[in-house]
Amino acid sequence: MGTRSDSAGTGRTIFGHPIGLYVLFFTQMWERFSYFGMQGLLMYYMLNYFKWPQDRASSVYKWYTSIIFFTPLIGGYLADRYLGNRKAILIGAVLMAVGHFLMAFEAVAIFYAALIVLVIGCGLLTAPINTQVGLLYPPNDPRRDGAYTIYYMGINLGAFASPLLCGWLADHTRGGYHSGFTVAGIGMVIALLTYVAGMRWVRELDQTTPTAAEAMIANPHSEETLAHSPSVAPLLTRLAPSGLAILGGVIGLGALLLFALSAIGLDGLIVWSLSAVCLLFFAWITAQVQGGVRDRVLAIILMGLFVVFYWAGAGQGGNAMAVWAEKNTDRHLSSAATQPDLFPKPTEEDVPAETMESSVFDRWINLFKPLPAKPEIDQPELESSWWHSLWNPVPPAWFQSINPLLILVLAPFFAALWTCLERRGLNPSIPLKMVLGILFMAGAFALMLGAADREGRVSSVQFQGPMPDGVMLNAQGQLCDEDEKTKALKPFDAGRLRYDSTARSLAVTGVLMDLERGRIVSGTAPEAFVKKIKELNEKAIAAKEATPDRFEAKIVLDVTPPGFDLRYAGMSKQTIDYDPMTRTLTITKVLEEQHELGLKVAAGDPTLRSALNELMVKSSTYRVSSWWLFGFFLLATLGEFCLSPIGLSMVSKLAPAKFASMLMGLWLLTFSFGNLAAGWFGENWGQMPPAMYFLYLMGALTGAAFVLFVLRRKIGAMMHGVS
Repeated sequence: MGTRSDSAGTGRTIFGHPIGLYVLFFTQMWERFSYFGMQGLLMYYMLNYFKWPQDRASSVYKWYTSIIFFTPLIGGYLADRYLGNRKAILIGAVLMAVGHFLMAFEAVAIFYAALIVLVIGCGLLTAPINTQVGLLYPPNDPRRDGAYTIYYMGINLGAFASPLLCGWLADHTRGGYHSGFTVAGIGMVIALLTYVAGMRWVRELDQTTPTAAEAMIANPHSEETLAHSPSVAPLLTRLAPSGLAILGGVIGLGALLLFALSAIGLDGLIVWSLSAVCLLFFAWITAQVQGGVRDRVLAIILMGLFVVFYWAGAGQGGNAMAVWAEKNTDRHLSSAATQPDLFPKPTEEDVPAETMESSVFDRWINLFKPLPAKPEIDQPELESSWWHSLWNPVPPAWFQSINPLLILVLAPFFAALWTCLERRGLNPSIPLKMVLGILFMAGAFALMLGAADREGRVSSVQFQGPMPDGVMLNAQGQLCDEDEKTKALKPFDAGRLRYDSTARSLAVTGVLMDLERGRIVSGTAPEAFVKKIKELNEKAIAAKEATPDRFEAKIVLDVTPPGFDLRYAGMSKQTIDYDPMTRTLTITKVLEEQHELGLKVAAGDPTLRSALNELMVKSSTYRVSSWWLFGFFLLATLGEFCLSPIGLSMVSKLAPAKFASMLMGLWLLTFSFGNLAAGWFGENWGQMPPAMYFLYLMGALTGAAFVLFVLRRKIGAMMHGVS
């Protein structure tokens, strides 16, 4: 206990571990704080700030979360060959801090630039800092497993705390999401300073391994022995390609991909290209080994294919399930739910005019000023209670903290469980544990079927009709718009919104989201008004070029749209004003895509808008309890314990020594492909009812678990003694 000298010669220790471990612990804790703080807000930022359609937001989320798990493979290579671990970590940390602070600005171009910088920074930092934990210890040091356990706790502490703080700031400060992103950037700066201050204690030890003869004596399942053992997968062994076959495969695959580009699009080309690269790496490795060693490599490949299914389900937590948490869940924990906001809050920080010329530092300080408290209609006596406002409603990003919290709480239980089962001879095999992991994930979506059933009740309001221009009806009476490319009718809200021309009523199954109301109403804005808005924005761009600090642009509308209401525009009074006497619309900033959309809603058909507002309020009573989401994340976390650490341990045991790092990097790509699959499915969230969405995912996961269960003995035999 306490601080003492390390018998291995690595310097002083604390609780038996080098001081460098705790430097890396706190560095990674703050780095994960910044990463998960930003990611917890990302989906909501795109939906509620940029007002993007849900499928577009899911697409961006898909590529960000999948590529960010791909780049550590490249970052590790650069660290090994050129930069070294320390330099790669420092560069990566600086880039991540820059990326988070860029997120505090409004422009879409800066948003995309921030994501690119974050991806590069995370790729440079993640692999080297994980590697440095192991390099603190000599080879075969029994403390190494414990070190990674401590380190993993730091990761989850950061992942638990960040959505709580960043999510609260996003909902309760003037800066909104930009306040949360700024705090994420501050967390990354703390991580960088922690690493720089403690770098002298992060000592990388020589990792010279025992000779081959020593390894064979110590391990009867050594690579030398297994290389000459018969393979238990003869068919797969015969299919293992030679170098010439690999070259021919590359050429043929390249031609096939070029031919398929027109059919599958750029997204599909990228996915298939990444898949081809991974398979070629595996093929090259299997061509270099033989016998039982090759069996083990093939076992890693087969298990990776099934693990992707789990991560495709778990990836829904920040994608479709994040939408469900905000739009379909009652987030009031200690009071009755209030009606939804019909008017969006301003999409800029609503900074008073006298502070506009202040420094960037002053502007950021202003971000953290609290929003004025909203009156509680149903419980006015609680209006001034900060405790009440903290929990009612809880920020939707808080649900992202459930998984790391459960990992912190349940990790000791699972460590003891596997040890106890091992002593009794009841410890499941690795393939069977992964079957259980996938089944737990399937169970999470089975649970959500119950939530979807409770949410999927019908609300209706009177609407005399007819439908205004811009909204069409299909044969089933579903409200639709027209696809720009195919000209086919696409139902709004997954076809859950219908008009009964006989009863003169609008009805929705489940909760009508403000996003869908905005999409529908914006399409009814008069074409003349839309043209005027574009003309006004052109004037604003020209005025800003002339006087960037302060400018304004004005335009006179030919006719005031009926029911024109600027409250729907989501812009502050300092930014936009309308004089109904002169029909003059004035703006003091260049309009972004979300501002134009808001103005279209403000000018949309007032009768339909009013009916949809009433439908939003009525259907909001069918929001389901937050406990459904807690149950979802609990089951997903139980599955993670059966699958994620087990998989990492499996690869470290099965991979041949000279290919260990490459196979570990390729195994981690299961996260990347899982997030790709999750994002692809998430793009279809608004195209099918929630119950059907959950059912498809449950079915896919159950099917994958069943196939793996059937193959478990064969795969276990291919592992040659590893269990």
